[in-house]
Amino acid sequence: LFHNSSHKIQTWLLARRSGKTYALCVLAIETCLKQPNSIVKFVAPTKLQINNILRPLMRKILEDCPEDIKPEVKEKDYIYYFPNGSEIQLAGTESGHIEKLRGGDSHLSIIDEAQSCMDLNNAVKSVLLPTTLITKGKILIAGTPPRDPDHDFIGFIEDGEARGSLVKRTIYEN
Repeated sequence: LFHNSSHKIQTWLLARRSGKTYALCVLAIETCLKQPNSIVKFVAPTKLQINNILRPLMRKILEDCPEDIKPEVKEKDYIYYFPNGSEIQLAGTESGHIEKLRGGDSHLSIIDEAQSCMDLNNAVKSVLLPTTLITKGKILIAGTPPRDPDHDFIGFIEDGEARGSLVKRTIYEN
């Protein structure tokens, strides 16, 4: 669904334990391997979630990766460097950490757990969207329904539904 869509911004509204984060990690790695010198910007709500959820999952996915294509992880920099020049850059939205992803280019920007991200509109429209202008990259916003009916993710869900770019899977479809 992701690859066949012509939409610049896609929204995934998925139930918990549906494999959402795993799929997002695979898309990030796949983009880096298929397209040398590509940049993937991967956003989560907090640096703690990056360390406790995302990094262990990436380690698991990459554990049997051939050494000649396996990325080098710079944990302090929150970047995965691939031998072909590609990078996965990680950041949380809390405390302004999203600002480290501002500028430069991206071929793919991913936001995981969007329902918990602070200032999601700013992250997408001010930080990530401009990085896709030259590359014609895509943005993938994924999460579960937010508790707060005023959360910015609601607007992206509604826009995705109106544009036909919303992927929605309930717990019963999991």
